Amino acid sequence: MRYGLRSPSPSPVREKQTGRRSSAYGLPSDSDEETDSLSSESSVSTDDDSETDTDDSGVDVGNAVAARTAGKSRELTVAERKSKGTAKLVKDVSESESSEEEEFWYGEDDVSLRQPSKHLPQQSRLHLQHLQTPQQHHKDAKFLADRRALEDTIAAIRLRTRHYDPYEEWERQTRTDALRTARHLRTTINATHASHLENTHRSALQSQQRAYSSQVTDVTRLLEAFRIKERDEEVRLRQKWKEEDKARRERLEAVIRAEEAKARADAEAERRKREEAERRRREEEERKWREEEERRKADEERRRAVEEEERREREIKEAETRRKEKEAEETENRKLSGMASADEDWKYARETLKNLKAGPMKTVKGDKALKSQWGAIRRQITPKIGQLTQDQATVTKIIGQLIELVRPPTPHPQALYLAALSSLSKCILLQAETEVTAEKKSAFPLAAVTCTLLHHPSLSDTFPDVFYAKMVQRTGGWSVPVVVPAHDVDGRAWDDAERRKAMGYRQTGEGDGSGEGTWESSGEYGTRLAGIMRVYFLVLGMSASISPAGTVGRVQRIFQLPRFWVYFSRMLGDPRLLETAVAAQILHAALDVAGLEARNIWGKQWIKLLQLLYVASTEGIGSVPGTNGKRMLGGQTPEGKSARVRVQLEIERIVQAL
Repeated sequence: MRYGLRSPSPSPVREKQTGRRSSAYGLPSDSDEETDSLSSESSVSTDDDSETDTDDSGVDVGNAVAARTAGKSRELTVAERKSKGTAKLVKDVSESESSEEEEFWYGEDDVSLRQPSKHLPQQSRLHLQHLQTPQQHHKDAKFLADRRALEDTIAAIRLRTRHYDPYEEWERQTRTDALRTARHLRTTINATHASHLENTHRSALQSQQRAYSSQVTDVTRLLEAFRIKERDEEVRLRQKWKEEDKARRERLEAVIRAEEAKARADAEAERRKREEAERRRREEEERKWREEEERRKADEERRRAVEEEERREREIKEAETRRKEKEAEETENRKLSGMASADEDWKYARETLKNLKAGPMKTVKGDKALKSQWGAIRRQITPKIGQLTQDQATVTKIIGQLIELVRPPTPHPQALYLAALSSLSKCILLQAETEVTAEKKSAFPLAAVTCTLLHHPSLSDTFPDVFYAKMVQRTGGWSVPVVVPAHDVDGRAWDDAERRKAMGYRQTGEGDGSGEGTWESSGEYGTRLAGIMRVYFLVLGMSASISPAGTVGRVQRIFQLPRFWVYFSRMLGDPRLLETAVAAQILHAALDVAGLEARNIWGKQWIKLLQLLYVASTEGIGSVPGTNGKRMLGGQTPEGKSARVRVQLEIERIVQAL
């Protein structure tokens, strides 16, 4: 305050530390009054800040301003009272000072000696002290103490009137900012509330409009349904009337036609009677002539039939003799070279499959512990085969993981090991059926994995047999190739479903457990087999770069490059295979995979074989004894025709590359 008694340091913190002080004259210190004032103002400010968060912040700010004004009035009243008391005290002290020998004048900044009073005699201070009594000495000491207190008070008043308090300035600014914030907040809240009311009103109008539109649509739909129903009923009644009218007309016309027919029948009966007599006479004559002619033709036919039968039997015997001689020669050559016939390969694969199902697979499925381990291995094999990419590092990594699964450091039991190899083979073949059919490039990493596993030292003793047996199971005789015989290897005759399954056909819709389903079409069958055989031919090509470890077994030869020539030779040697659409699809896949490489290996002999295949696809397969005409490669089905054209184009591409 400008005229109040306040200490030079109005900080509330220092006042709390020092406590309340009183002046030398018993008046409360200005710091006490300031503390009260600040407390009241702080409480008002706090109330103001808290009230600004409510919706009625404007009213609270007005109350806070009124509270501050009342506090200021009380502070001014206290300051005036202090000023009056201090002025009276200064007056009393000034009157008492006039009796002294020396007087001092206190300025605003310093204290200087004043001239001695003209009414007092000029005496020294020591002399005056000598003349004073003890009571006077005590009075002077008290006077000096009061005087010093007065000087301190006056100095404090002067310092206070010139002091700039940052806290008061901050407090005033805070009040101003609080009032501004409250006004802004009130304005924002009012605007938000108005916007909310407007949006609510708009949403209500839109909802009402949508409800009205929906009701109008429903009513329109009902009216349209009524109109359609009425129109349909009218159409039905008209149709019914037309049908009844038509039935009446038909009955009338039927009666008329019956009468007319009766008349015509009578006339016709008379005419037929006459013609019948004439016909019997002619027939009798013709019968006699035909009997004579038939006797003559029958004699001629019997003579020709006997000659044809003798010729056919002679040709069959000669063909059988040549076949036996050829088979004997081939058998001798195969024995010398360690090779087997197509029928022997199929029987070996079939026996391996039956032994695998009756032995290891049955053991694993009957043992809960082994079955659990087998299931865990299968669940790990499937995603790894599905993760194959064109990256060589990924292929190598997956090969190592698969070998570790089926052939870990601690070997599996033999039954579990064979079951794991069977699951691995099935997973590879299923991947070939699905992925290779959709994308031919996916056959390369799959073939690389298969070729490495087939020739790996730790798996080459068993995996080729298991894989070949599973491949024959999925493809029938096309992986040999050979026509599936009419009897199983145990001599039991197939029924129709068993033979189709042995040929590699698959059923769909077997998930209900009934064992019955729809057989796949010939197109699906050929496409699926072409995917598997594409992987097989790639394995044959890749095997040329792998050196066999140890002695090459019978089944391992099936997965080596010379098998490519054997496959084409067997296919061209059996017309029953060539005239199917599947043969054309598989041959196209083989030529696409290794046709050029085979030319580099077998040279002119390969070109001669391609010439025979080209003739079969363009001119047809040679006739068989007892039949007439020629049969084309791939047959006459749409799939066979398209595959035959692809074979022709592939052969032309290989020949043009010479």
